[in-house]
Amino acid sequence: MSTSEETANQFVQLLRRFIRVRPKLVFPDEHVASLRQQMQDLRNEASSNPEDRWFLFRIMEVLTRSETPPTMGELGAELGIPQSSATRMADGLVRAKFATRCADNHDRRIVRLCLTDHGRQFIEMGMDHVKQQVVQLLDHLSSTEQDQLLRLITKLIDSAQEQKQ
Repeated sequence: MSTSEETANQFVQLLRRFIRVRPKLVFPDEHVASLRQQMQDLRNEASSNPEDRWFLFRIMEVLTRSETPPTMGELGAELGIPQSSATRMADGLVRAKFATRCADNHDRRIVRLCLTDHGRQFIEMGMDHVKQQVVQLLDHLSSTEQDQLLRLITKLIDSAQEQKQ
C-alpha cells in the first residue's frame, strides 16, 4: 500500500514520461504567481510559433534528464525536429536564462545546451506545484484506488510510447 505522497511522486514521474510521449495533452497549472510569470516569459520567447511553446518545455525536460547535456543535433533528434529549430528554441531558453551554452569537456569545438540553476528551479517549482495538486486529488481516493490509477496510467503511457515507436 502506498501513501498519497508516494503515489504523487510516482505520478509526477509518470507525468514527466507522459509529457515526453504526448506533450500537447499535459501542461502545468499556472496558479503560482512566480511560476506564471516565468511561464509567460518563456512563452514570449516562442510567440511566433505556438508549436515552439511545447518544444521549449520538452527541451527543458530533456535537459533535466540528460546525463550529458545535448548538442543541438542531439536535441533535434531527441525531439524529432530540425537542428535549426532546436537551435532557435535553445536561443530563447538562453535569453530567458533557463539554459546556457556550454563547452564539451572532451572537444571544445562541440557546443552543448546546459540547464541553468534558474531553469532547474523553474522545472522543480512547476513539478512541485503539480505534485501538490496531485496529492490533493489523490486524497479523495483510497489506497487501492490510487494503486489502480497508477497501474492504469502506467499502462496508458506504455501504450502511447509503443505507438510512438
